[in-house]
Amino acid sequence: MLPGALRCRLSGFGQLSIILDRPEEIAMRICIIPGVLASLAATVFAAEAAPEQLRGKSVVISWTEQRLERNPGTGQEQTKSLPFVFTAYVSSADRVFNRLSVGRGGSSDQVGGSRDATGFAPRAVAFSGQRITATNTFISGGARQISASFDAAFSSCSATVVIGKGGGNKPIRQRTIAGGTVDVLSVNAGAASCAVSQGNALGN
Repeated sequence: MLPGALRCRLSGFGQLSIILDRPEEIAMRICIIPGVLASLAATVFAAEAAPEQLRGKSVVISWTEQRLERNPGTGQEQTKSLPFVFTAYVSSADRVFNRLSVGRGGSSDQVGGSRDATGFAPRAVAFSGQRITATNTFISGGARQISASFDAAFSSCSATVVIGKGGGNKPIRQRTIAGGTVDVLSVNAGAASCAVSQGNALGN
């Protein structure tokens, strides 16, 4: 196994386990698991309350995806470089508000327990110890998992973004922020950054 490699394996329950040997060097890789459609959606941790140290704080994760997309209506393909920002705010009452923004194209907001009103990127946000995970399911063919691990004081964090893809030759199909659909033929990302700040970063 090369340093910085990503390994994908299936448990006996059909769950996808993603092991990052050196996560600081990997912002995102694609796991292709035959017979499994975006098993990342099944890796959400059991529900836990947000850590007390995160109450009243925001977490901001940023990364850029290099994508080869195809318009499913016209068949036209194009290469895109799309910056993404995922922001989560944990209130003092343990309510989690989150936003996923895509460049200048717009954003979708979601409150814990509610649906994404835009339909762009339904997300399930969960906490486990010193870790937050947001699993973003697509229309078909895959899912995106955004994760951050915190230091003991919850004052800093490191992040990874992983996309899981179902087996076969079908591409990932996603809804666009404008309301259309797009087929993603390939996707790669650079390093993901992560920051923790006091207060509600979604207030503006």
